[in-house]
Amino acid sequence: MAAQLDPTDVLARILVENGPLREDDIAHRLREAGIRNPDDVLPQLLNEIDCPAVPLVDESWVWLPELMAGRILTHRVDAQELAHDILIVTPDLDPLTHLCEFEEFARLADGTPISVALPAFDEDVLDERGVPPDMVDDGGALILPPGTLSDLDVAAGELVGLRLTPAGLTLTRVTAETSPSVGAALAATLDPEEPVAFDSAVWSACVADTALFTEPVEPLSEIADAHNLVRRLDVLAPAEFDYDRWRFDIDCEVMSRRYDIAEDAALALRTLVSIYEQMSQLLTMPLSDDEEVPDGDAPTPALAGYRELVAEFGAELADPHLAEVLLAETVGRNPDGAAALGLFAETLEPQVPRRARVAFRWLRSVALERIGDIEAAERELLTAETMDTDWPLPLYDLARIASDRGDVERALALLHRAGAAPDDPLFTVLRSHRPEARPDVGRNEPCWCGSGRKYKKCHLGKEQLSLPDRVGWLYSKAAQHALISGWRGLVAELNYERNRHHDAPDEAIDPVVIDAVLFEGEALADFLAVRGPLLPDDERSLAEQWLLSERSLFEVEEVHPGRGLVVRDVRTGDVHEVRERTASRQLTARQLICTRLLPIGDGTAQLFGGVEPVALHDRSALMELLDEGPAPVEIVAFLSRRFAPPMLTNTEGDPLMICEAVVRVSDSARMEAALDGTYDRVEDAELPQWFEHVTTDGMDRIRATVVLEGDTLRVETNSEERMDRVLETLERLDPGMQVVDDTRTPMDDPREMAAKMPATAKGAVDPEDPQVAALLDAMILDYETKWLDESIPALDGHTPRQAADDPTRRPDLIRLLDSFPTDAGRHAMNADRLRAALGLE
Repeated sequence: MAAQLDPTDVLARILVENGPLREDDIAHRLREAGIRNPDDVLPQLLNEIDCPAVPLVDESWVWLPELMAGRILTHRVDAQELAHDILIVTPDLDPLTHLCEFEEFARLADGTPISVALPAFDEDVLDERGVPPDMVDDGGALILPPGTLSDLDVAAGELVGLRLTPAGLTLTRVTAETSPSVGAALAATLDPEEPVAFDSAVWSACVADTALFTEPVEPLSEIADAHNLVRRLDVLAPAEFDYDRWRFDIDCEVMSRRYDIAEDAALALRTLVSIYEQMSQLLTMPLSDDEEVPDGDAPTPALAGYRELVAEFGAELADPHLAEVLLAETVGRNPDGAAALGLFAETLEPQVPRRARVAFRWLRSVALERIGDIEAAERELLTAETMDTDWPLPLYDLARIASDRGDVERALALLHRAGAAPDDPLFTVLRSHRPEARPDVGRNEPCWCGSGRKYKKCHLGKEQLSLPDRVGWLYSKAAQHALISGWRGLVAELNYERNRHHDAPDEAIDPVVIDAVLFEGEALADFLAVRGPLLPDDERSLAEQWLLSERSLFEVEEVHPGRGLVVRDVRTGDVHEVRERTASRQLTARQLICTRLLPIGDGTAQLFGGVEPVALHDRSALMELLDEGPAPVEIVAFLSRRFAPPMLTNTEGDPLMICEAVVRVSDSARMEAALDGTYDRVEDAELPQWFEHVTTDGMDRIRATVVLEGDTLRVETNSEERMDRVLETLERLDPGMQVVDDTRTPMDDPREMAAKMPATAKGAVDPEDPQVAALLDAMILDYETKWLDESIPALDGHTPRQAADDPTRRPDLIRLLDSFPTDAGRHAMNADRLRAALGLE
């Protein structure tokens, strides 16, 4: 809208008129242009998501559409790009395709939309084109309309040129001549101490030379190579710059900060990780017929030139914390790298001092477990234990193995030796499943089993809990496998999805997340494949039954507090008796819950994976999702929607937002007269004031408030739609008016909304006033009467009266009324009145 101060428009004008500017200069000019609090606004403006202002090498900012207007960049296409109508953008086209992140520029000159697809985010787009997974690098690919490249009659090895024109981007077949000056211009922008972003170097060169790239020249990648500039994907450095050394030093610094370790330790670990990475590449590299992967006693290419460093740096792993860091930096980041870790540990163990060899033996055991050989892993752990009886990591892993086997006492003893914290989760689980001695048999009496031996010599300290009493232990074994092994990425992804709408303790992992990883994520199947041989036979058999169970939607039919529940599977109609102490004290009859029922070995079942309440209006959608067999992220996202803040709307259905605008008018007297003819004037107001009214649900409501003070109008509304409508009206009444301020604050919390209501709305209604209270009472009674005959989504579109008369719908209606709050206050819908009106008392 003309004359309205949009900060982005102001920024564009400032940069176009003044050229590149630093942030402090931009803030100063924004303030001069009438933007309030420019220091607060600027960080929001200078972001690559919403605004096409980009940084140069010297950290100044430029308006990219203006800078690149009319310039052309080239790219040499290959056969794969021609086959799929895509162009790899990095680095040749990046300085221009950056504009495709903004809707107004993501199109060709004829209006055809285009986009840059990134492998990490747009896999479906690339799959739809049949693009091979390894064809597109992290920089992405420009997705062109099918047939675009064939229409250009361009062949593999030829050049296409991408140019920015006023109508959009154009793509043409071009020829180019060598231009040494372009390479020199790029080299002149570079920092000798560190690489810079390739596109920033191009933009900086364009600022320095307005004629640069106005005619087709060779692709940027070829220009850089011809001038011996060092490039790595999207960064550029001067000739002879040691990029690998620079990257190594940066990694060391990051590792030191991430794990709070000394610089020397970080250097050692980063060196060891480099060796691991080379071994990983060796294992994945295709070998010729006469090549073999070296065995553990043979030197490997990864060790060439590293022997002295291995001895020095490998000694650092005698510190268990650093050994764990190395594990996190290897298979922790690459779950498929277990084979390389095994080769790494086996090859380096003889090269390091004796005190550190236990660490490499432990790493070998981890690698063996990750590839599924738990028995070999245990042998290596036992060997590691003999190498250093006090080194904690093998002891802890042996404690897990003892726990899996059901040997509580050995597991506890190993945890004590490992120095595990008293609140360690494994400690907690083991203590809670420690069988007690039988009170009915004395220590020196014959054992209850009939062996003829004394109880203390036979079963004392070796009692076994029943299978139903061990199901929680079994479930925790599987959960610990998911948390410790190669499932951390999925756990983190689901944990984010679970907590995206509310804060949760960093150390807390929700039961829904663990269950989704185990079942929908298939970590339970992996647990059984890897560690199943360790389990007692009855536990393994039960866990295999668990693999067949599905998460479902249940209705609570009976509640026996502290003992259990009777639930009905809404999807199948099956009724289940459930042993459940905690949930049975919280749930009520007719409540809908989403959970997983797992058999516990005695003909009954138990709830696992959290007990999620399900609103009636979500029932159908949840059942449809469950029937489809949801992915882990899908089910966690659905069950976590209940934590999202409510979408508050006004009576016209607009999302609630506190909107306030200040408008300077050209003629206050003429505007006052015009407003009298447009809106309803408020009598006896201190300043000239008007309301815009709208009728909804048979009632007049205030849509907007307008106050005139001198030559300034203050406008207040509770939605963007209402504000835009008023501002358009004011512009029509006074084409010369100017919007000098326009703030819009989303509101998701009703209490926050009430606290921030515009001043003119406060105090308008006093609910304690007897006349107002009587009016509100009449309004709510009228609304309740209308509600009885409204189509209700939670009742599948039926009205409450229809549902009350239909025996198949009545339970849903009762459930809906039961969900109404009982403490909402006097002026709210009353479930008891509604039950009486529907004959449900």
